[in-house]
Amino acid sequence: MQKTFPRSIDALGDIYAFSEQIMADGGIGDVVRFPVHLAMEELFTNMVKYCPDNANDIQLEIDTRDGGVAVTLVDVDVDEFDVTAERGVDTSMPLDGRVPGGLGLHLVQQMVDSLEYEYHDRQSTVRFTKESG
Repeated sequence: MQKTFPRSIDALGDIYAFSEQIMADGGIGDVVRFPVHLAMEELFTNMVKYCPDNANDIQLEIDTRDGGVAVTLVDVDVDEFDVTAERGVDTSMPLDGRVPGGLGLHLVQQMVDSLEYEYHDRQSTVRFTKESG
Protein backbone atom coordinates (compact mmCIF):
# COMPACT_ATOMS: atom_id res chain seq x y z
CA MET A 1 0.00 0.00 0.00
CA GLN A 2 1.26 3.45 -0.89
CA LYS A 3 0.64 6.92 0.52
CA THR A 4 2.33 10.32 0.53
CA PHE A 5 3.08 12.32 3.65
CA PRO A 6 3.95 15.97 4.14
CA ARG A 7 7.61 16.76 4.71
CA SER A 8 7.18 17.39 8.42
CA ILE A 9 8.17 15.69 11.65
CA ASP A 10 4.50 16.12 12.59
CA ALA A 11 3.67 13.44 9.98
CA LEU A 12 5.37 10.71 12.03
CA GLY A 13 2.17 9.90 13.95
CA ASP A 14 0.26 9.41 10.69
CA ILE A 15 3.09 7.31 9.27
CA TYR A 16 3.05 5.12 12.37
CA ALA A 17 -0.75 4.66 12.16
CA PHE A 18 -0.57 3.90 8.42
CA SER A 19 2.21 1.35 8.78
CA GLU A 20 0.78 -0.21 11.93
CA GLN A 21 -2.54 -0.90 10.20
CA ILE A 22 -0.82 -2.50 7.20
CA MET A 23 1.38 -4.67 9.39
CA ALA A 24 -1.56 -5.68 11.63
CA ASP A 25 -3.61 -6.62 8.56
CA GLY A 26 -0.62 -8.60 7.27
CA GLY A 27 -0.21 -10.51 10.55
CA ILE A 28 3.25 -9.06 11.18
CA GLY A 29 4.59 -9.73 14.67
CA ASP A 30 6.20 -7.29 17.08
CA VAL A 31 9.69 -8.68 16.46
CA VAL A 32 9.42 -7.30 12.90
CA ARG A 33 7.24 -4.26 13.62
CA PHE A 34 9.64 -2.55 16.01
CA PRO A 35 12.66 -2.38 13.67
CA VAL A 36 10.42 -1.43 10.73
CA HIS A 37 8.98 1.51 12.66
CA LEU A 38 12.44 2.57 13.86
CA ALA A 39 13.91 2.41 10.34
CA MET A 40 10.98 4.29 8.78
CA GLU A 41 11.17 7.00 11.42
CA GLU A 42 14.93 7.47 11.02
CA LEU A 43 14.84 7.53 7.22
CA PHE A 44 11.81 9.85 7.03
CA THR A 45 13.27 12.17 9.68
CA ASN A 46 16.54 12.43 7.74
CA MET A 47 14.63 13.29 4.56
CA VAL A 48 12.84 16.08 6.41
CA LYS A 49 15.88 17.29 8.35
CA TYR A 50 18.29 17.54 5.43
CA CYS A 51 15.88 19.13 2.95
CA PRO A 52 13.65 21.43 5.02
CA ASP A 53 12.93 23.92 2.21
CA ASN A 54 11.64 21.24 -0.16
CA ALA A 55 7.84 21.47 -0.43
CA ASN A 56 7.36 18.02 -1.98
CA ASP A 57 5.65 15.26 -0.03
CA ILE A 58 7.50 12.02 0.68
CA GLN A 59 6.04 8.81 -0.74
CA LEU A 60 5.90 5.72 1.47
CA GLU A 61 5.05 2.24 0.27
CA ILE A 62 4.68 -0.75 2.61
CA ASP A 63 4.13 -4.35 1.57
CA THR A 64 3.85 -7.41 3.79
CA ARG A 65 4.72 -10.91 2.70
CA ASP A 66 5.52 -14.19 4.43
CA GLY A 67 5.68 -12.52 7.86
CA GLY A 68 8.11 -9.85 6.63
CA VAL A 69 7.85 -6.26 5.46
CA ALA A 70 9.23 -4.32 2.48
CA VAL A 71 9.29 -0.52 2.72
CA THR A 72 10.09 2.04 0.01
CA LEU A 73 10.49 5.78 0.59
CA VAL A 74 10.73 8.15 -2.39
CA ASP A 75 11.90 11.74 -2.06
CA VAL A 76 11.97 14.09 -5.08
CA ASP A 77 13.97 17.20 -5.92
CA VAL A 78 16.76 16.35 -3.48
CA ASP A 79 20.53 16.02 -3.47
CA GLU A 80 22.11 12.59 -3.35
CA PHE A 81 22.56 11.05 0.11
CA ASP A 82 23.41 7.35 0.13
CA VAL A 83 21.94 5.80 3.27
CA THR A 84 23.77 2.53 2.57
CA ALA A 85 27.24 4.11 2.91
CA GLU A 86 29.36 3.14 5.89
CA ARG A 87 28.82 5.67 8.65
CA GLY A 88 32.09 5.08 10.53
CA VAL A 89 30.33 4.82 13.88
CA ASP A 90 32.44 3.28 16.63
CA THR A 91 29.96 1.98 19.19
CA SER A 92 32.77 0.65 21.39
CA MET A 93 33.90 4.18 22.34
CA PRO A 94 32.40 6.00 25.32
CA LEU A 95 29.74 8.56 24.39
CA ASP A 96 31.93 11.54 25.21
CA GLY A 97 34.62 10.26 22.82
CA ARG A 98 32.37 9.75 19.79
CA VAL A 99 31.94 12.05 16.84
CA PRO A 100 28.26 13.12 16.61
CA GLY A 101 26.16 11.95 13.67
CA GLY A 102 25.52 8.76 11.80
CA LEU A 103 24.29 6.61 14.69
CA GLY A 104 20.67 6.51 13.49
CA LEU A 105 21.57 5.27 10.02
CA HIS A 106 24.11 2.87 11.53
CA LEU A 107 21.31 1.37 13.64
CA VAL A 108 19.03 1.11 10.59
CA GLN A 109 21.77 -0.72 8.69
CA GLN A 110 22.13 -3.19 11.57
CA MET A 111 18.40 -3.76 12.20
CA VAL A 112 17.04 -4.38 8.70
CA ASP A 113 17.75 -7.39 6.50
CA SER A 114 18.36 -5.43 3.30
CA LEU A 115 18.86 -1.75 2.55
CA GLU A 116 19.08 -0.33 -0.97
CA TYR A 117 19.50 3.19 -2.31
CA GLU A 118 18.92 4.58 -5.81
CA TYR A 119 19.40 8.13 -7.02
CA HIS A 120 18.38 9.37 -10.45
CA ASP A 121 17.21 12.75 -11.76
CA ARG A 122 17.17 14.27 -8.25
CA GLN A 123 15.00 11.47 -6.89
CA SER A 124 16.10 9.36 -3.93
CA THR A 125 14.58 5.93 -3.47
CA VAL A 126 15.32 3.97 -0.29
CA ARG A 127 14.15 0.38 0.08
CA PHE A 128 14.52 -1.92 3.03
CA THR A 129 13.18 -5.25 4.14
CA LYS A 130 12.77 -6.90 7.49
CA GLU A 131 12.03 -10.60 7.47
CA SER A 132 10.41 -12.63 10.22
CA GLY A 133 12.62 -14.69 12.48
